[in-house]
Amino acid sequence: MERILGAAQELVAERGAAALTIADVAVRAEVAVGTIYSRFTGKDALLAAVQDRWLDQLIARHQANRTAVAATSADFQDTVARCVSGMIGTFRDHADLIREFALRNAALPVQDNAALRKLHEVFTQLCDVVLAHPGRPDEIDRRRVALAMRAAQSILEWRVATPLAVAPDNDWDTLSQDLPRLAMNHLSGNTS
Repeated sequence: MERILGAAQELVAERGAAALTIADVAVRAEVAVGTIYSRFTGKDALLAAVQDRWLDQLIARHQANRTAVAATSADFQDTVARCVSGMIGTFRDHADLIREFALRNAALPVQDNAALRKLHEVFTQLCDVVLAHPGRPDEIDRRRVALAMRAAQSILEWRVATPLAVAPDNDWDTLSQDLPRLAMNHLSGNTS
């Protein structure tokens, strides 16, 4: 099962979900096509399983990052920067999958979308790390933290969806420098 899901995930990242075929997954996973159909009713079911597996991997990565940040960041500003940097790393490392799964999720009704619920939980936990920091100023409340993190997330979603040729000044290195500062400026009320 892992070989099938891993092969499908690689192919989605390389070619996109629309170009994915069960036959290509079978070749990559070195299994028979019938083996895939014995586990999945079709391409949509396979894609749902791939996305679910990838989200579980993403959640594990974020949990490890949150634990490390909470354990090692004595400074509030460093905590914010490390949380935002973790987001940047995820979007940079998984840009192709994020783009494909975002398109897939946009077509699903919100109430039926388990992926959106999982992603919201990851986001909430990220905000909780910032909120739990003992050096957090009192005026920085949940609303302000969520808005700062959503602003960073929105820019990262835009980066994933926009070809670099369209916006060459927003490469990953530039975003890695600018987004932690942007989030901290928003949190501190310095939005100018």
